[in-house]
Amino acid sequence: MTGRRSPAIHYHRSYDKQIDVDWTTMVDRITKDTDQQASIFMQQKLKSGSSDQKPFIFQAILEQSFALMINRFGNFLVQRQFELGTPEQIALLADTMRGHILQLTCEPFGCHVVQKALDYVEESTKAELVSELLTSISETITHKYACHVWQKIFEINWSPSASPPPIMECLHEALQGQWARIALDETGSLVIQNIFENKSEKDKRPILNEVLDNIASIAKGQWGNWVIQHILEQAERDEDRERAFEIVIKEAVQLSTDQFASKVVEKALRIGGNQFLARFIKRITTNTSIKHDTVSHTTPSQHRIGIMDIASDQYGNYVAQWLINNASEEQKLHISRLIKRHMVSLRGTKYGQRVAFLVEKVLRNQEITTYPKSN
Repeated sequence: MTGRRSPAIHYHRSYDKQIDVDWTTMVDRITKDTDQQASIFMQQKLKSGSSDQKPFIFQAILEQSFALMINRFGNFLVQRQFELGTPEQIALLADTMRGHILQLTCEPFGCHVVQKALDYVEESTKAELVSELLTSISETITHKYACHVWQKIFEINWSPSASPPPIMECLHEALQGQWARIALDETGSLVIQNIFENKSEKDKRPILNEVLDNIASIAKGQWGNWVIQHILEQAERDEDRERAFEIVIKEAVQLSTDQFASKVVEKALRIGGNQFLARFIKRITTNTSIKHDTVSHTTPSQHRIGIMDIASDQYGNYVAQWLINNASEEQKLHISRLIKRHMVSLRGTKYGQRVAFLVEKVLRNQEITTYPKSN
């Protein structure tokens, strides 16, 4: 037998009236009935209620703070209390979170309360709350909800006089050798990019080194490719960016023909400059790739220039199209002439037809330019 639902309250009649409200009952409506209007009403009263009302509202929230924190609508009420409460109220509310940070961090609604608390509590309390999470790094770093709390932690700007917990030291100790795996995770990819953006060179170097050691495999990940794109575009050290660009050139064909790594290649081509573009084109037009035959052994005659494998591939054809559309006129002509030698093979593939059309257009324009029609 289910409990009886609380009787309806006409909230709109109470907004502008200094009426007596049983705030504990109001909180019950949120925690037991998931009453959105009760939450909105109390949030409004926290903002515009009388000085006599607010202490009673806070007390009602404090008594059921944890239940509110993990509630779909109650969490917004607690967040508003952190925003509008006095320093004493904020400290008392934070005290109710002690010992529960791990649970709250992994809750779909509680994680938002933890993030809000980190914005408003004093630094000593902030350090204590963060320290609770440092005992469960491996379980939370890629958690779908906890990852957002970690990102908030990485964004904290501690004052010079603060004594923050050894956050990055604990992370390196717990996750050494695992950063390549984390980079391939949906939430882990976001965490790593956040670290790259917000932490010092010293703090992020161990992570960056592990990622750089595994560029090709990470680039092929649905989420990992964004980590490599981040390095290509935003790495602070030129040598880190150059290392990533070098791998793109070295593994040009296999990366260009991968569903996700091809996005890394396109990013590198867009931002790498003329020198990188020239080296990339040289790599795919002078080196050979081997097309393995499942029946017979591979022979030298089965070698093809890399641009052909790229042009005829489901994903690589977009890279080939980008080159033909964006390279210099001389480079476009060079690529087009090489592809023309294999045009029959290219037209026979579903994806190569798109490249073949562009090649024919380039060569046709070249003929018109070289041999203009006479009047």
